[in-house]
Amino acid sequence: MKKISFCLILFLLLFSAVPLMAQPYLEYLVINEEITPSDTDMYLTVTGFFSDGTRQQIRDNLIWRTSDRSIATIDREGRLSFTGKGGVVTISVFKGPASGKKTVNIKPWPESIEIVTPFAYKENPYRLLVKGRFSDEDDDGEKEERYFAPNEGIIWSSSNPTVCWVNNDGIVTFTGKPGYVEITATLGKLSAKVNTSYKEDSDTDTWPIGIKIKDDITYNPEPQQLSLVYIMNDDSEEEIVPMSADWSSSNEKIATVSKDGIIKFSGDPGYTKIRVKYGSYEDEQFVTVGRFLQKLSINPSLNYTSDWDGIPLPLSATGYYNDGSEFIFDSGVKWEVDNKKVAEITEDGELTFTGTGGKVTIKVSDQGFTQDNVVEDTLTVIVSDHEKPNPVRLFIDNNPLTVNQPLSPNVYCAYDDGSLRDVTEHVLWQSFTPETASVYEGKIYLAPNPGAVRIGAYFLNLRDEITGYMEKQPGYAGRIYQIRIKENNVAFTYKPIKLTGLAVKGDGSLQDVTSQLNWYSSEPLVASIKKGVLNFTGRIGKTTIAASGYGLRDELQIDVQPWDLKPRVEKLVIVGSLGKGANHLKAIAHFNDGSQQDVTKEAVWNTNNKNRALVSDEGMVMFLQGLKPVTITANYLGKEAKILSVQ
Repeated sequence: MKKISFCLILFLLLFSAVPLMAQPYLEYLVINEEITPSDTDMYLTVTGFFSDGTRQQIRDNLIWRTSDRSIATIDREGRLSFTGKGGVVTISVFKGPASGKKTVNIKPWPESIEIVTPFAYKENPYRLLVKGRFSDEDDDGEKEERYFAPNEGIIWSSSNPTVCWVNNDGIVTFTGKPGYVEITATLGKLSAKVNTSYKEDSDTDTWPIGIKIKDDITYNPEPQQLSLVYIMNDDSEEEIVPMSADWSSSNEKIATVSKDGIIKFSGDPGYTKIRVKYGSYEDEQFVTVGRFLQKLSINPSLNYTSDWDGIPLPLSATGYYNDGSEFIFDSGVKWEVDNKKVAEITEDGELTFTGTGGKVTIKVSDQGFTQDNVVEDTLTVIVSDHEKPNPVRLFIDNNPLTVNQPLSPNVYCAYDDGSLRDVTEHVLWQSFTPETASVYEGKIYLAPNPGAVRIGAYFLNLRDEITGYMEKQPGYAGRIYQIRIKENNVAFTYKPIKLTGLAVKGDGSLQDVTSQLNWYSSEPLVASIKKGVLNFTGRIGKTTIAASGYGLRDELQIDVQPWDLKPRVEKLVIVGSLGKGANHLKAIAHFNDGSQQDVTKEAVWNTNNKNRALVSDEGMVMFLQGLKPVTITANYLGKEAKILSVQ
């Protein structure tokens, strides 16, 4: 007995610890049918959605309600009836706490239609008007009547298109042929008809045998009115009013045609068929829109700086095509300027400012969708009158030394305002000793032939030369045959400059022997030297720097002029980076006396592609369409700094 009691207690405890599974309940109701007004009753059905995610149709114990019985009524079986009056009505259904509803804007429907325009032969096309009697009533209890617009769903047809043709807008056109014709207007289950007979007044020997789109349809950005003609049996043509025909385009992404026969192109490349139907006749044209240039935009911002005077600047432009593609033109487009006193430009787009103040407009152009269509862009640059620094000295930095590798020397131009500009890319080179040295694309190539080397560089009526001597080596690789100072010339600076003394050995190799040489300055009051380290004193004058050793000697000529003592920017550095969003850059100038200065607001900022990124006067860079490759430059007192974005 105790055992049975214990089992019973354990069973009750376990049973009470496990809750009964909750029964799913009805959450909400949905009316299944789309409610459309008419004079015929419609039955509504309901789907119920339960808490466990299931659904089923609900038929029993539904309660129906309507928000406005003057518009619609509904009985307990879900039969919905419309009174004919227009307005907004909400149909609701309930079952316990669950409910559902639909709100619709009821518009009165036509109960009858009638063609009210007198139908008889006319030489010119005209429109048939349809009047409808609708389900709602006016204040006097009369049925409302109104005319139908062409786009309200009336379907037109002609029993005899050879006598009279009707288009989709109800415009009828008599062809001129005799006979009986009936025109029908249909709207759903409703229809209306008119008819007439036409008899010729006189006999004629000509009649239409077809129609033709008279225009040769080609792309044009402006809308075009198409022309339509009859083709007569004697090969003559008779004009047809375009609005009386039915026009269509097989590909409206390429072109659309209005009811009046006006064609509009989207500008996208592709194909379409322009079709026209008039009576029993049809015609069509296959139209191709190819790839063409839609827009040109000059890339550089061209915020003027005097650093550009006399130096060719290669320009480029971005071309935008109708297929969405872009292309950067470095050549192949036409460049022009309207003021050659201020700037000149080559056919390939190399722009050179003369230094004369004034305004110049630069124009780039190319062919668009036809040879007669020109796509162009212009950019106006204002060159302010400014005191133009005069170039006073040109010098090449390093001497020719070895045949083992080409020499790529840098060339600098000193100006009387104290600035020093790298003009390496703009000088003209000449070798006076082609048997021992040649110059190609700014690189000097030395031949293993013995003899003197003499090479000149030219820029703005200035010149400098580098010289040397290629000895025929007797074959003793370890022997030193020449001592050369690597530097051909150096610019004045307040900081020490380390010169390099090189020994040229029998095998053509070079060895740095700076510390083994004896260094000497002929005028220490201008510049002194010790162990190859040169220090300018700050006085003007000339001095010869000599390096000797191993029984050999070389010299470097130095000439300090008054303009050399002016503060000079030796280096310009852009601080910052280019990324998404706004980028604030700074320009830091490093001077020859060792000082630094933030010249962000004084520098001239430019972008090589303003179609990708804009730069403000204070170094703020904004990308227009996401991060793309672009070069931002800053110019200040003859120095330029660059920063490149990485996509």
